[in-house]
Amino acid sequence: MASTASQPTAARLPMQYFDGRRSKATPASVVVSGELVLISSAVDGSLLRSVLCKEVYWPERTRHGVRSAELPDSGQLQSDDAAAYDAWAAMWLPRRESWVVKAQQSWRGVLGVLALLVVLVGAAYQWGLPVAARGITALVPLSVDETIGRNALAQIDGSWMKPSKLPAATQERIKTRFDAAMKAAYSQGVPTYQLLFRASDIGPNAFALPGGTMVMTDELVNLVKDDDVIIGVMGHEIGHVTLRHGMRQLVQLGVMQFALTVAFGDYGSLITAAPLILGSMAYSRNAEREADDHAIRFMQANGISPLVMVKFFTTMRAEQQTKDKSTPLDISIISSHPADAERMDKFKKASR
Repeated sequence: MASTASQPTAARLPMQYFDGRRSKATPASVVVSGELVLISSAVDGSLLRSVLCKEVYWPERTRHGVRSAELPDSGQLQSDDAAAYDAWAAMWLPRRESWVVKAQQSWRGVLGVLALLVVLVGAAYQWGLPVAARGITALVPLSVDETIGRNALAQIDGSWMKPSKLPAATQERIKTRFDAAMKAAYSQGVPTYQLLFRASDIGPNAFALPGGTMVMTDELVNLVKDDDVIIGVMGHEIGHVTLRHGMRQLVQLGVMQFALTVAFGDYGSLITAAPLILGSMAYSRNAEREADDHAIRFMQANGISPLVMVKFFTTMRAEQQTKDKSTPLDISIISSHPADAERMDKFKKASR
């Protein structure tokens, strides 16, 4: 704090003084004298209070609004004249303003900071969140996946799934073929899995839940009529299981929920809502690509050409165009992320 001894006249600023004991303000004039802030009555000039300048919390400069200086013992000084206060403070309270204070005085600065914040949040969501989710998922026990998968299946069965009407012989044939395919693809140890069949309201489809439960609809079996195609589809779904895509999605949602909770309050239990979340979300583009890569390796391990998946996508697209149906369950192999054309091109190249 620079001394005012060499200054010819101590400038006084009209302010409202609150003593910290009463809610009523006292009109006052304030002056800085050396290391002291002298607060005098605006009526008779009597000294109301003196405070060390360093004990006062002086407000930052802003473009608008009331200036409020905090005094020890809950006292306060207020000025409604922002321009007068800023001019007075610049003269008697010389201090170096931070870049934040300077930036907030300019709409260009505020706009620049806002743009930077949007970029940072977008980058964190696009790249930081998936990386964090992958690391956190690795720490989550597989038993958690199984619990969530069971709960999700119970809710799905109670909504848009019905008992399968496929002949028992058909179900057994597909399960036997898939069991053999799993052993061929996982020579070092077959992961836990369960293949179920259901009649459904979602049409021809297949999806995987955390923990290893995979569901194939009767409509899909009846539509493709090709066991090699079914093996390719299930190779994609078991990829979602082994790579724990469902759990990673839930972890990402959990991180976002935590951020929202910190900002806005409690949003409820993620685990309780997990089955419904799983039933309404789509895997990310990268997750679908990873599952497609897994399907290619799975088919190659079983001597099946990846071209069968081109047949699958062609058949599914024709079926969708014919019936113009949308599915409420987007965590499936027919998800449009990434585009079917890109995925078919990948399977074509893998077959060469």
